[in-house]
Amino acid sequence: IIEEENKKEAAEELGLHQAADLVVTDDENDEAAYESWKLRELKRIKRDKEEKERYEKERMEVERIHNLTEEERRSEQRNNPRTITNKAAKGKYKFLQKYYHRGAFFMDEEENIFKRDFSAPTLEDHFNKTILPKVMQVKNFGRSGRTKYTHLADQDTTLFDSPWVIETTQNTKFSMQQAGGMKQLFERPSAKKRKK
Repeated sequence: IIEEENKKEAAEELGLHQAADLVVTDDENDEAAYESWKLRELKRIKRDKEEKERYEKERMEVERIHNLTEEERRSEQRNNPRTITNKAAKGKYKFLQKYYHRGAFFMDEEENIFKRDFSAPTLEDHFNKTILPKVMQVKNFGRSGRTKYTHLADQDTTLFDSPWVIETTQNTKFSMQQAGGMKQLFERPSAKKRKK
């Protein structure tokens, strides 16, 4: 037991010496370290000062715009339009062409990849679908999840026999007398009651 304890103490003492060797205590580069710290600190102060100036300038501009009248504001917006980076020209879509949103994130960076034509047809949209028979002019033709109609613009969806559409005197009479919340419970004002 005593021998094992001596071995543990020796290992701990050796470990402490190794840990002490890991700590750098040489003072040779103090001057260079101080100069690099000084340079970093000056850059940080300059950056903070520029950020404060930019924020103050932006605040003054907002305050100036708030103090303008409506006509002055409109004329200024006409004279200084807002610059839009990565503005892509909106193309014309083909009949039943799939389209994809180009995204709204990271649009402030000026890059060519954001200026691509997102309205260009892809995959099966390269041919003209209007020359197909009327039955085949639907999305996903021949698949189990296809839609029945291209769109409802050419479909008449009105129901003329619906009780909400019929505007006859009988319907108006029924709703005023029988329908819930439609009865006239208040008395109409008259000139007789005003005399006191």
